[in-house]
Amino acid sequence: MNTKSETSVLIVAGGTGGHISPGISLYQEFRTVGVRALFLSGKRDERFSSLSEVAPEDMHRYRAPSFAKNPVKLLLFPVAFAGAVLSARKIIRKNGVRAVIGMGGYVSAPALMAAKMMKVPLFLCEQNSVPGKVTRFFEKHARMIYGTFQGATAYLKHADRYMRAGNPIRKNVLVDAKKDEAKKAFNLGHCKKVILVIGGSQGAVRINELMFGLKKDYSDELKSVGLIWSTGDFSFQNYRDRINNEIDEGSIYLSPFIDKVGLAYRAADMAISRSGAGVMMELAAMGLPSIQIPYPHAADGHQDKNADEFVTAGAAVKLDNEDAVPEKVMPVIHDLLNNPRALGRMSEKALAVAMANAAEVIVTDVIKHVS
Repeated sequence: MNTKSETSVLIVAGGTGGHISPGISLYQEFRTVGVRALFLSGKRDERFSSLSEVAPEDMHRYRAPSFAKNPVKLLLFPVAFAGAVLSARKIIRKNGVRAVIGMGGYVSAPALMAAKMMKVPLFLCEQNSVPGKVTRFFEKHARMIYGTFQGATAYLKHADRYMRAGNPIRKNVLVDAKKDEAKKAFNLGHCKKVILVIGGSQGAVRINELMFGLKKDYSDELKSVGLIWSTGDFSFQNYRDRINNEIDEGSIYLSPFIDKVGLAYRAADMAISRSGAGVMMELAAMGLPSIQIPYPHAADGHQDKNADEFVTAGAAVKLDNEDAVPEKVMPVIHDLLNNPRALGRMSEKALAVAMANAAEVIVTDVIKHVS
């Protein structure tokens, strides 16, 4: 393949952190092996701080339209989509791109269409157990489809092109730190146990309400338990004010997003999260047991099926969204935190399903195909 000084791969990701994070992981791996890659995201993705890990000269943005239900936007969609395809074509042509890798979601669709039209090899990364619309639309044009869960093949017409490679994980996630040191980074060194709470890049009102209720109603039971709690940007101020006004017992590290996510994984004894494939595979790679609460309105119920995969493996406990209330979750937390052997088994099972070298596997295979 080309040398590092020549751009030859375009990674396209946006819309959610679940698409962007594995895309950045691939970007980092290509650079590690001496292949300089471009990264293309949507104009509305500037809010994702993780994109700062992409070198400015490699970062590109375009206006990728989503398929809205609004009648006016729906009428304008073909024009907007065509404009995005033209933007992608310019980037591909100008930089001599030899492979386009779509990370899923609407942001990747115009660039994948441009690659198809220009006969540039295209590859797909599918994080979930139920492939998304973009994956299913472009699968017949893809050289390879790299996925996280083997069950995804049941939904694909070209399953012979599917490789279970895992979900690429950013290098700053896989940190090596002792638990006591990691806890101190969040001012929780005095806590006997720590729970990590992740609602996803947009936050999760249900999970936020659950954690607030747990800390308020079960303050005695959770007195020695610290929380590293990611609220999402939209809910942060609300919960910070409510915690200050209504909760006496502290030991809460509250943040819209967790920048030191690798340390957070090391500090925690267990996690409570939505069931996006990205965060699930990070939890697995760090051997962290979890309570999975799937988002009930996820496309095709993919989060529900993601969680089922971890439950079957013995790496997680699954609770339905309607059961995510303090009185039903507290007994589960109590049983896990007071049973070190059970937590240890779950940790072992999580590590067993992790595929921490996913980025290396995918990058090696892409280079093989393009070369």
